[in-house]
Amino acid sequence: MVDVKKLMSRSVTLWVGGAVLLAAGLVGGAGAVGLTRPGIEVAPIRPVAVASLAQRDGALVTVRGKVAEVYGDRFTIADGSGKTMVDAGRDDDTAVTAGQDLLVQGRYDNGQLHASFLVDANGRVRAVGPFFARGPHRGRPEGRHGPGGEEPGRGGPPPAACDAPPPPVPPAPAPVAPKQ
Repeated sequence: MVDVKKLMSRSVTLWVGGAVLLAAGLVGGAGAVGLTRPGIEVAPIRPVAVASLAQRDGALVTVRGKVAEVYGDRFTIADGSGKTMVDAGRDDDTAVTAGQDLLVQGRYDNGQLHASFLVDANGRVRAVGPFFARGPHRGRPEGRHGPGGEEPGRGGPPPAACDAPPPPVPPAPAPVAPKQ
């Protein structure tokens, strides 16, 4: 029988043990990353009426209609029952035009449809919205604010009224003693 102690010196044993620990760490780390990623949202295929969205607050929905107005990365979609605001993520992802037939899949929350997928009349599917954006602030590498720290579309320092201290709080009235 071969003696393992004679075959492997102390340094070889340490190298093999280190490699085993490193492999276990990589496998554990990959598993942890896989578990912490958000799940894939899949909206129901059957479109619902815009008028019924209020009863579905927080739910995944699909809405089919015409784009009524476009406001940058948001637009309104209308069907025969009403219209609702759609948040489609970043401006470069949206590319919708007024009058376009569109199917929107996403989560309806707080009176607004947060789109995950846009399907045009040709059946072309585009993944949009914050789930598919890079980073926590919807694809802006600079964070929430643009280059230089200012919000996009707004420039310059805040108004002087923002620097003023709050008004003093009046003293509380003295408690009234009960009558006996």
